[in-house]
Amino acid sequence: MRKGVVAAWQNLVPMLVLQAAMAAMVVIYYFWPAGSVVLARYAAWQHSGGVLVAALATAVAGGVLSELSLVYFRDGGRWTAGHLENMGFRLVMFFISGSIVYEFYGWQTVWFGEGTDWSILVPKILVDQFIFTVVWATPYQALMTRCQILRYSGRRLWQELNWDFLAERVLPLLITGWVFWIPGVTIIYSMPSNLQAPLFIFGTAIWGLLLPAVARQDGSATGASEVVLA
Repeated sequence: MRKGVVAAWQNLVPMLVLQAAMAAMVVIYYFWPAGSVVLARYAAWQHSGGVLVAALATAVAGGVLSELSLVYFRDGGRWTAGHLENMGFRLVMFFISGSIVYEFYGWQTVWFGEGTDWSILVPKILVDQFIFTVVWATPYQALMTRCQILRYSGRRLWQELNWDFLAERVLPLLITGWVFWIPGVTIIYSMPSNLQAPLFIFGTAIWGLLLPAVARQDGSATGASEVVLA
């Protein structure tokens, strides 16, 4: 739990900045007519592309934009082979994640309806963060990131799948995710269903930076984590 709290604390400022930017988009949509038109047009374009466009946009946000941020804001614009590997790996990881989240948001609307009443928002948030995230999203990302650290060795990954893996890999990621995504999905579900996926994609850009931040809390995998962080 300490690892997740430390990672979240170290990245609290960028998380708050992005959450504020997401909240600003909600305010623009509801209180600035010109802005709502622009957002609605973008949402219509993305919605017309369906799950494929949503998956590609999520992959670009989590794979490309996050790595570009690391290269130019942390590493002084110096590209390495590790950066290219990270970008390709996260493109695949977030493409899969984006396609599933797109469908999940659609089912959330079917199950609980559309609107901003708390009777609709609360069930969506609870199912999202305490069922979908716990059962699939966090274990999936923990397995994927650890697989890369282990140099894509299925055998070594299989040997690590025990209760320690849940405590050392999954739980820190889950706690960090709750700190970021509980406010995030509250904002997301406050928007019409056609704008929820674009807001999620926006949030994924910073989440792609937080994943290696959690890995940095693992002192037993210093050398391996450098592969992810490049």
